[in-house]
Amino acid sequence: MLISYKWLQEILGADPGVDAVTSALGRGGLEVDRVTHVGAALRPVVLARVEATRPHPSKKGLTLVRVDAGGAGGGGEVVCGAQNIPAPGGGALVCYAPVGAQVLDRSGALVTLTEKAVAGVSSAGMLCAEDELGLGSSHEGLLTIEGGRPGQSLLDWEPRLEDWIIELSVTPNRPDALGHLGVARDVAAVLGVPFQPPAVARPQASGGGARASVEVRDKERCPRYAGQVIEGVSVGPSPLWARVRLGRLGVRPITNVVDATNLVMLERGQPLHAFDLDALRLPVEIRRARQGEAFVALDGQKLSLNEDDLVIADADRVVALAGVIGGADSGVTATTRRVFLESAYFEPRGIRRSARRYGFHTEASHRFEREVDLSGVPLSRDRGTALICELAGAEAAGEPIDAYVAPRAPRRLTLRLPRYKRIIGAEAPPRTREILETLGVSTVEQQADRLLVEVPAHRPDIVEEIDLIEEVARVAGYDQIPSSLPRVGAAPAGARGDYRLRRRVRQICTGIGLHEAVTYSFLSPQELKASRFEVEPLLRLLNPLSEEKSVMRPSLVPGLLTVAQRSQRYNVPRVRLFEVSQVFLPRQGEARGAGGTVGTDGAGQKARVERPPVDEPTRLTVLLAGPRDSYLTRPEDVDFYDGKGVVEAVLAELAGSVAPEFDLEGEPPPWAHPRKGARVTLDGRAVGYVAELHPDVRDALEITTGAVVAELDLAAVAAAYRAPAAAKPSRFPAMRHDVALLLPLDVPAGQVLELLRTTAGERCEKVELFDRYRGGELPPGTHSLGFALWFRSPERTLTDEEVDRWTKAAVDAAKARFGAQQR
Repeated sequence: MLISYKWLQEILGADPGVDAVTSALGRGGLEVDRVTHVGAALRPVVLARVEATRPHPSKKGLTLVRVDAGGAGGGGEVVCGAQNIPAPGGGALVCYAPVGAQVLDRSGALVTLTEKAVAGVSSAGMLCAEDELGLGSSHEGLLTIEGGRPGQSLLDWEPRLEDWIIELSVTPNRPDALGHLGVARDVAAVLGVPFQPPAVARPQASGGGARASVEVRDKERCPRYAGQVIEGVSVGPSPLWARVRLGRLGVRPITNVVDATNLVMLERGQPLHAFDLDALRLPVEIRRARQGEAFVALDGQKLSLNEDDLVIADADRVVALAGVIGGADSGVTATTRRVFLESAYFEPRGIRRSARRYGFHTEASHRFEREVDLSGVPLSRDRGTALICELAGAEAAGEPIDAYVAPRAPRRLTLRLPRYKRIIGAEAPPRTREILETLGVSTVEQQADRLLVEVPAHRPDIVEEIDLIEEVARVAGYDQIPSSLPRVGAAPAGARGDYRLRRRVRQICTGIGLHEAVTYSFLSPQELKASRFEVEPLLRLLNPLSEEKSVMRPSLVPGLLTVAQRSQRYNVPRVRLFEVSQVFLPRQGEARGAGGTVGTDGAGQKARVERPPVDEPTRLTVLLAGPRDSYLTRPEDVDFYDGKGVVEAVLAELAGSVAPEFDLEGEPPPWAHPRKGARVTLDGRAVGYVAELHPDVRDALEITTGAVVAELDLAAVAAAYRAPAAAKPSRFPAMRHDVALLLPLDVPAGQVLELLRTTAGERCEKVELFDRYRGGELPPGTHSLGFALWFRSPERTLTDEEVDRWTKAAVDAAKARFGAQQR
């Protein structure tokens, strides 16, 4: 946003200084990006009267002009190539730059004038066009001035030609700062100077003339629409000060009528639109467009409108896309004599949708999208009317229109001073009421410890008490808040919820060499399909930012697989990742729509949005991919047993004395290999799954290395926890007995191990699988498994005969159940 210091000075009625203003803006939260001093080079330029002219003696197209510059270095002849030199002795004056003055050349660079010969004739200075003085882009002829006197400085004749342009970064929540009036209000509040908004007088309307009729069909999208008929308009260029001011603030001057509407927009933040009244067939309607209705925009684009678009229409056609752009055949032209001036409030979200739908971003849409001052609509109409009458020699006709079809009560809030102190850490400043009233927030009732205030419509960002606290604090100055150390007390119950469990899991996983990943809670349907998940029963967002983030994740696996895929593309095949976070699952057994909230539908209308109840269990997911660590051997990819080892290491810390078991039965998750995985159980309760990646998933994600995934439900793990019981260690030695059993390949080793442990007697401490052998001398379809059985007694040393007897009982049980043969 570009701001004119001279304009702020006019609104404030004071001259605080550029430095003071920029400092106040920064302290108040409006970031100043740049300050540019413009027009300073105009100080030596003076007004001059043409006294005589004659052709150049040797150069066709040049004229020798003798000027009266009031003794400011003139009086001689100046060589001039312009064709619009005023007649000698006429009332029009020209701008004379004497030797030593600075002007702009064709490239826009400043050059200092020296006395030099032009085609053999000496020229002391030059007569200037607009672009040479930096006052516009026109180079068609000399800049002529009406009024003033010879020798008068150009800046004395029009002080507004020298200015300081302040570039602000305005955040979307501050629409009031999109006009000079709102910025001046902020400056006054920070500097503590009195502020009175400039009075806007209603133009005196003539009794006769046409009166436009207005019908608001959509009260929700247009709660207020004001207008005024203006007659006797003489369309032409604006005065120099208006053209220069608009150009310096980034708005192209067009005609006096259009320029007047733009000046009001820059002053008050309220866009206006001027229609050629004779091009309208009354009444004017504010309504929704019909689907496919044709509209030709001011820039010539031919649009086919959507029924969601709000439009301004007459009895025959659409004449403007409301709040965005006017129509090509209803705007002000050189032949316009009667104008219908529009000032309105349009609902911001609808304007935003229409502007984006057709690719427009106009000065008007930029402001309407952020919300304009509902209460200031008629004031802006009156200000625009007065300015058009001033610049275009016109007069208001008939009574003004103010169709306030959906009145809104002012918002009232209470500011509690004790709460201000709790939030800010300091007492509210003595001038709290003065700050708020300078910002336009009026006090309705004041008590010792609170203020009841009414929030103005130009501050839609102030909706709660905390917003009032922020306003007072930022204007009073954050640098005025004293520094103090906060009082910190220990929480009596420690960390709550599953925070401690998550923290412990992170410690365990990082301790065994894994790296933590944090992935998005949203996934794309493509990511889910690549991991073999069905999309339909899952939770979809009603209004996703993009299709890539449109489904709530049912598992942490797809996100980690995306990380592994990216790592492989960057030639980092070894992946050791874990993530601890929630997943989102529709709650089973409850009807859809058991919960709900109020949202908006696709057209921006309020609607009750039904949503299913959601479960958010916390999961630990581990992904291992690439080669396992190896030393002096050929690298091999990770497999199921690497994942199994990680699960055992984690559960050894989390499950207490409960040992995990791995069950080969049951339905595997979608991402799991159907024959290279196992369900993880604790005390008979399923807590997760560990498996190698399904071949289809590896192919879909182009993962070329081995990969194994483990997923655990932390709530189920915590529920199965059993504290270890202390036991007195035996002082007698343990005895180990090894057996090798020949077994069919389809017999799970875990079942054999469990059978040996339960049939070897109560003195059997543990059974371990320590060897597997497949050789050519073994029968086809068999393999040899080596088991170590450990025996110990807390009372005495066991004998070999006892250990042999117990071992034989376990082996006999394996023979009877699995057809095992002892080797």
